[in-house]
Amino acid sequence: HEESARLPMIVVDPDVSADVSRGTTDDRLVEAVDILPTCLDALRTDLHPHRLEGRSLLPLLQGHEPASEWREAAFSELGYTFRQARLTLGLDPHDARAFMVRTADWKYIHYEGFQPQLFDLKADPHELRDLGLSAEHASTRAELHERLFTWLRTRRTRATVTEEMAAQRTASSRRRGVIIGEW
Repeated sequence: HEESARLPMIVVDPDVSADVSRGTTDDRLVEAVDILPTCLDALRTDLHPHRLEGRSLLPLLQGHEPASEWREAAFSELGYTFRQARLTLGLDPHDARAFMVRTADWKYIHYEGFQPQLFDLKADPHELRDLGLSAEHASTRAELHERLFTWLRTRRTRATVTEEMAAQRTASSRRRGVIIGEW
């Protein structure tokens, strides 16, 4: 649980502009998907925002990103297709998946075909008390489930064109006299 989701990320930015954060710690939520955009940003190249999920960490390192403008939640996926647990639970390979959303206070885990788990990270930092079925926490569960569903729906899956290119190409076949999918 928390041992696999809350890992320290140590970053050394040799640029003098990062001196403001050198030797400090920051509790903001970062994800592994932030590493590539950070490297691309350091190289001053295109961040491919239509493809890459993460955000550059350079604004954090250089003191340009207010805490209020950083992410409020981190997300992760777990596939346990190749683990014994899948067989023990009698799951098909495509069902052996879990999705997690973690905020500063809560962790919600959705398992395909099973009850969700919910942990109050402030009151229970070792995640020993599962609140996944607690009636008292139904609204927290629903809020985090919706946040997770929003993240899953809005992932960047358009690999070849930017949002601008998609907007420009919309209805272009009709302009060329080709009508597809209309009735």
